[in-house]
Amino acid sequence: MYGWRARIGLLVPSINTTMEPELWSIVPHGVSVHTARIAGGRHGTPETLRGMEAEAKRALEPLAMTEPDVVVYACTSGSFFEGPAWNKKLCDELAAIADCPAVTTAGAMVAALQHGGLKTVDVVTPYVALTNERLKSFLGAHGIGVVRLGTFDMLDMFDHAKIQPEEIYRKVKETVSPDSDGVFVACTQLRAMEVLDMLERDLGKPVYSAVQASAWEAFRVLGIDPAITHLGSLFRMTDPPAPAEPRKRSA
Repeated sequence: MYGWRARIGLLVPSINTTMEPELWSIVPHGVSVHTARIAGGRHGTPETLRGMEAEAKRALEPLAMTEPDVVVYACTSGSFFEGPAWNKKLCDELAAIADCPAVTTAGAMVAALQHGGLKTVDVVTPYVALTNERLKSFLGAHGIGVVRLGTFDMLDMFDHAKIQPEEIYRKVKETVSPDSDGVFVACTQLRAMEVLDMLERDLGKPVYSAVQASAWEAFRVLGIDPAITHLGSLFRMTDPPAPAEPRKRSA
């Protein structure tokens, strides 16, 4: 059976074309990814982002039949927009449906920044002003300050995937400040992961991304070292927490 080492249940917005292929490209041998799509529109309006909660739970019900070992809710804005308490409630509800741990990209973002000791960050997003303000509030609630924020200012979430890695590289270089501890590139629709190592070498500080942090947190929960050395310093961090107790597989 595929996934004999671990199975990841992946929940992505219906318009997302980046998270799934990027996660598949980095999972280690014996780990499989099983995806369900969250119904919703193209535009990142408050109504769309709030509506993803109920749609995610509906999408997870059939996905849970694959008996995942961890569920990843892979939408950054969809998990931070209503704040930390809402994010935790969503994790708890998804975990109950799938009978395994659940993580969100927003939660993984905070976990990665805290694990790296980053107290102040510059942030690059594709989001509009309201969503950016919610992101800053979410990070602030976890004791992480945003020094500068650069944005592509795009409401259409499908078009976020059309932003090229070189454009992300340039936007980070334009945004980064000397006073920040590092940089976070938000949104699992952005192809940022492939330029993280390059940015870290050129800037001399940590640069994390939404896809990278989501995968890193999933591997931490699974207690699996993906042995990734070329996609940013986050994957090279040691000292993972003890893995969650594995689910009891049916015979």
